[in-house]
Amino acid sequence: MNEKYLLHALMKGPLPSLFFCIGDPVVGNPTQHMVEQAFQAMGLPYRYITCTVDKKELASAMWGLRSLAFSGGNVTAPHKQVVLEFLDHLSEAAILSHAVNCITRQSDGTYSGDNTDGKGFLSSLERMSGEVAGKKVVILGAGGAASSIATELVLARAGEVTIVNRTSDRAVSLVKRLDNVSPTRLAIEQWLGTYVIPNDADIVVQATSVGLFSPDKCLDVSFEKTKKQLIACDVVFNPVETLFLKRARQRDCLCIDGLGMLVDQGAIAIDMWTGVQANKAVMRKALQEAFAI
Repeated sequence: MNEKYLLHALMKGPLPSLFFCIGDPVVGNPTQHMVEQAFQAMGLPYRYITCTVDKKELASAMWGLRSLAFSGGNVTAPHKQVVLEFLDHLSEAAILSHAVNCITRQSDGTYSGDNTDGKGFLSSLERMSGEVAGKKVVILGAGGAASSIATELVLARAGEVTIVNRTSDRAVSLVKRLDNVSPTRLAIEQWLGTYVIPNDADIVVQATSVGLFSPDKCLDVSFEKTKKQLIACDVVFNPVETLFLKRARQRDCLCIDGLGMLVDQGAIAIDMWTGVQANKAVMRKALQEAFAI
């Protein structure tokens, strides 16, 4: 336990800082267990609360969090893009991706939004496969997670990033925001029928919520023979071994599950909230406990 908290009786304070996760659905989300285990290892009596928030109640929820002076928290689907209008400040990553998954209360009581999803994804990816600079990446989807990942890939100077989506509006908007940010070539492909992953791709990212809490669901994709070993990544973390990854593994792809991204983005968020680096090994172990793996 942090020493300064031992000096005070429970009823006299200081009150522990409160953090949140809001989204819908959030049942089955292991972030609370992971973050609270990290806080405990850091000697901080902070609490992290997971709340289901319907789309129609997001404004009320955000004002409630302000009124209760929550110190920060996470935002998950479907609120990552709509939540921007309720924040006072946005980071470069949040502006470029037009999505927020991490909120921090500043010393003046204002709230800032950042996107640690893409940062966490990039950290997890490069730990397994080396730098992404110059590589060809295909991203399946154009929502909040896809936007944050594309942003960090462009900032990291990937060679080419192709956004594949069934509708073009979000993809076009994303590419416009990222155009000329770096030398990365940007492209859009409309998803019609079965999507065949290009045989010259280095990395493919399943960045939609398809498969979340649904182990028998998978995007309609075809893993054809490639010129080199394809790296297949899935942002879905529950189940850990998604049907998308199972099919990719059958094609001899190097597979990266959503746990690494979840740990890395969480560690970045905790650093933002507390100024202290969290123990990633503790966080990974907490996720393994949550999923009984």
